[in-house]
Amino acid sequence: ATPRAPPAAADPWLTQALAVRRPAANGLASIREEASAALAEARRPGRKDEAWRRTDLSSLFAATLAPPAAHPDAQFVAQMLDDNDNGTEEAQPSARLVFVDGVVDAELSELGALPAGAYAGPIAGLGAVASDDVVAAVIAAVRELPEQGADHRTELGCYTFSVLNQAALADVTCIYLPRGVKVTSPIRLLHLSSGGANTDALPTSHPNVVVWMEEQSEMLLMQQYCGTGAYFTNGLTRIRLDANASLAHAYVQEQSSEAVHIDSVLVRCDAGARYDTQVVQSGGRIARVNLGVELAGPHATTSISGISLANDGQLSDLHSAVRHASRDCVSGQEQRNAVAGRARVVFRGAVQVPLGADNTTANQLCRSLLLSDRARVDVSPNLEILTDDVQCTHGATVADLDDEMIFYLQSRGLSRAQARVLILAGWARSVMDKVPSAGAVRRVSTKAAELAEEGAARQIR
Repeated sequence: ATPRAPPAAADPWLTQALAVRRPAANGLASIREEASAALAEARRPGRKDEAWRRTDLSSLFAATLAPPAAHPDAQFVAQMLDDNDNGTEEAQPSARLVFVDGVVDAELSELGALPAGAYAGPIAGLGAVASDDVVAAVIAAVRELPEQGADHRTELGCYTFSVLNQAALADVTCIYLPRGVKVTSPIRLLHLSSGGANTDALPTSHPNVVVWMEEQSEMLLMQQYCGTGAYFTNGLTRIRLDANASLAHAYVQEQSSEAVHIDSVLVRCDAGARYDTQVVQSGGRIARVNLGVELAGPHATTSISGISLANDGQLSDLHSAVRHASRDCVSGQEQRNAVAGRARVVFRGAVQVPLGADNTTANQLCRSLLLSDRARVDVSPNLEILTDDVQCTHGATVADLDDEMIFYLQSRGLSRAQARVLILAGWARSVMDKVPSAGAVRRVSTKAAELAEEGAARQIR
């Protein structure tokens, strides 16, 4: 039968995005057609929207979108697959799912060594290990459209790009842990993308991931994005932690210097659940991560550590929102930014404490290093508190590297440039030490050194 043409969206750019989508995997056609209907009434975000006013997407909207054209370079793929080899006795991943332009590549993936009852792979295979009720609940979660009907003044800005992801998805990848299962070695999601040299024509992918962890389960998840050439990645990751589940999530975005990266990571923690994450951004011409965490049950906790490194005209953006939807919850967030050249970093972090969320503890801090007169950082920490019984703090600092520390290292025989590199590398490693990938740590440390050297050269001139 002749494939049915996708429904037209009201916005020409969104219509174009649908026109280059891949076919849907079995069982997903209705999900993406529902999203296509919603997309027909959506509009692309712009600078007049509060969630997007600091993020200029004009070059993305001026580009022509295209289907993925080629497999990433074999040497590059081999390098990324070897990333976890530290030359030590560090445990190798329990499972490795390799996405090529948004879709799991079975030949590159390794799904062995998972405990009995656990699952990682395309959603169509979930029924082999999970009950019908679990499968139905996961599919219902996939159907939900993030931030549908949300208050535009306080939203993360997920809606349009998340709906586009659902309307264009080729498959959904699911990670499932049953009650009490503990995965002691990291499960790794490696997203590889490829494109050409022309930033006006962007091969486009829409990876869609659902993580579902039942009561008292534990897991370490490594999610990594990288690629070569110019392309557009529009991701959506949804995470559900049932009571007393625990997830340590390392998110590393090191896309190519010509890429556009937009991703929404949306987390729900039930009573006693714990979500710890490191959000690392060093790549992309334009990169935006929306991180939303809902503490939905008593005694749920989250800890968010982030670092953004930008130079050479990059735009790196993290928008986060932690919602204390229940009493007795705890959240902590520290964001670190280092900016050089003509780059720009944006951080907008909201902590929301509605009425009834008593005995809340929430702390948020953003530290930024401006390493160039032409660099720019936009920081907006925000507390929205509607109840009295809370302990909440937030703050932000913007500075260059500490002159006293530089002087101390110079007195020990280092040059000023060497001192700056050492300080900034240590500053980045405080976040990167928790990332289970030797290659990612090495590359981010190298970029931190580049930023420090740029700053030192500026000061010498």
